[in-house]
Amino acid sequence: MTITKKESNNPPENQQPKTPADEQLTPWQKANLEYTQQRGQEPGWSPTVIEGPQADPEEVNEEETQEQKVDQEVDREELGQRPEDAEPASFSERLPKVKYQRQSLLYRRMVTIILLLLVPLLAVIYYVSPLAKLSGVTVVGNQAVAATDIVKAADFQMNGALWPQYFSKGEELKQIKESNPRIKKVSLGIDHWNHFKIQVEEYQEIAVLAHDNTYSPILANGYTLSETMENPTEKLPILENFTKQATIVNVLNAYQSLSEELQEAISQIKYTPTSSNKELLLLYMNDGNQVIVNISNMKSQMKYYAQVAKEMSEKGVIDMEVGIFSYPYEKEEATTGSDEETTTSSSVEGDGTTPEE
Repeated sequence: MTITKKESNNPPENQQPKTPADEQLTPWQKANLEYTQQRGQEPGWSPTVIEGPQADPEEVNEEETQEQKVDQEVDREELGQRPEDAEPASFSERLPKVKYQRQSLLYRRMVTIILLLLVPLLAVIYYVSPLAKLSGVTVVGNQAVAATDIVKAADFQMNGALWPQYFSKGEELKQIKESNPRIKKVSLGIDHWNHFKIQVEEYQEIAVLAHDNTYSPILANGYTLSETMENPTEKLPILENFTKQATIVNVLNAYQSLSEELQEAISQIKYTPTSSNKELLLLYMNDGNQVIVNISNMKSQMKYYAQVAKEMSEKGVIDMEVGIFSYPYEKEEATTGSDEETTTSSSVEGDGTTPEE
């Protein structure tokens, strides 16, 4: 019978059991701890205070690796990339997308080709169609000038090419103005695809010129028309004894500078120059008075007419040639030949011309 010595599980006296804290100590901490125990001293430090709970390096590395993987997956999702560990898509999965891309590219190419062919085709069709031909001309804005005269002066070719005539419209519009002095402005537009519309603006008649027992209209620009009429136009002043176009223009400019009330009050303007005054006018007023005034002073002197006429006790002459004074017709007849101004007035009365005429 053999007796074996039972091994004791107790550690030697000089060897202390290891604790979990000892496993977490570094080599120099272990050496310092043994030295202090041999000398019967307590270490001046506590492993738990100094080191604290030690984290497993493998666990730390694993956590960092997981965070990096998450960040990489987020970046790939933002960039539209496939994850590295994802299995590559099969050809059957990628086939619908490839077909869609090829069809889109094919459609774009077909649209481009169709447009390149369609635009010239439409241009040719339009060029040979009736829409490219001039079908008619309309005149608007005319009052005194006949529309047929304006169309005739323009000389547009009906059923001719539309656009060449439109782009060369400058010469046609010039011909319209030259052939009709009444026309102030003229413009050309296109209406209803292939129809010309001529827009005109006419000079207004502002006076009539009396000559040879007939009357001719005078336009706002001072031009006297060659056409005649037996009776003057109502509400327009009659100009007498005028032979020069420049004088007519000066008188009309002075007349238009007056207020509308004074313009309506004047019925006749007679040019009565003297050897010393080439600007003298005799105005016949609708209220029965007569006014002697210079062309250059008409605007500044005539503004006092209403006040002077109101102070007159009877109808007569208001002389504004030099200063402003008035006298009745009887006084003018009594002083005939006394001075140059009175001689001029008397000659008017001697001719039998009265305001009512």
